[in-house]
Amino acid sequence: MAAPNACRCVVAREIGTYGKVLELRGSHPSADVLSEPADDEVLKVRVIAAGLAFPDMLIVEGKHITKASAPFVPTNDICGEVVEVGSEGRSLGFRVGDIVFGVATTGGLSEYALMFMENAYHVPRGVSPHIAAGFEVNYGTTWHGLVDLAGLRKGETLLILGASGGVGMAAIDIGKALGARVVACASTPAKLEICRRAGADVLIDYSSDDFKRALKNADDVYGSVDVVYDPVGGRFSEPAMRAMTWGGRFVVVGFASGGMTPKSAIPSMPLNLALLNERKILGVFWGAWKMRTGNEGNRKNMMKMMEMVRSGTLKPRVTKLYDLQSFMEAFDDMAKRRVTGKICVRVGREGQSKM
Repeated sequence: MAAPNACRCVVAREIGTYGKVLELRGSHPSADVLSEPADDEVLKVRVIAAGLAFPDMLIVEGKHITKASAPFVPTNDICGEVVEVGSEGRSLGFRVGDIVFGVATTGGLSEYALMFMENAYHVPRGVSPHIAAGFEVNYGTTWHGLVDLAGLRKGETLLILGASGGVGMAAIDIGKALGARVVACASTPAKLEICRRAGADVLIDYSSDDFKRALKNADDVYGSVDVVYDPVGGRFSEPAMRAMTWGGRFVVVGFASGGMTPKSAIPSMPLNLALLNERKILGVFWGAWKMRTGNEGNRKNMMKMMEMVRSGTLKPRVTKLYDLQSFMEAFDDMAKRRVTGKICVRVGREGQSKM
């Protein structure tokens, strides 16, 4: 493994505005940890790519429920090549040269990282490392919400708010794979076109002030929605709930409409809307669920979904790749809402999965 002092990485030197606190460095703030031999719990990996999402920016700015202590390397959704593995890892099937994906404990925007073996998964042969790097958080969150919690079934109608975003595009993909009718809601014709290409059946532009009317004007949507997937919040949540049918399930994922102040987008939902038609409100806290269950349920989900990717049943997309030195452009694009779907940062050269 390369010496840690030769490890290029992006570092948040303190908590604050991303444009002021992020910088590209030649050494890692956890260089002492990276330099230790791999023990029986961790893998050392050469990072190929790191997935980037809006919450990563909120964490840098101290506005997310997940808190970090500076200095730190942002993001943790990675794909990389194993360069060191302990004896226990070998007994569990990990080998030097394996291509793996999952959560990096030392940050993703770095040439090298550590991963706990319980959070690492093999990449199937033929699956792009860039697809794998951006997979676990968005698809893990969305599968947990739609399948584990909401029990989305074939033939049901799924309405997705913020459908052109990272988790939104994952919801379109999973919804179509499960045989649901997918209603995609987004704010511009260009974003809706991306949703159409991803397989959405009905497109709704919610840029106007009257989202409820837009829902009523859509073909057979209002009153027939079985599941709402809501990573947006704000003024869009209540009309979406009103569009649900008997026994509808409202899946709360986040509050992206608040931008850099997500608390401002937490809606005050009249609870009589849950009482009427026996609707259910389901909160998705994927990261906490994953930890509380020792990653057992999430690992099963990852393996199932990766097999669906390998077979072509799921079709995840990375809409843009950035080089490590262009990391600030990636953060700017997220902050200015120029991002659709999942974006990734190319950190190192690609490897080929052996699995």
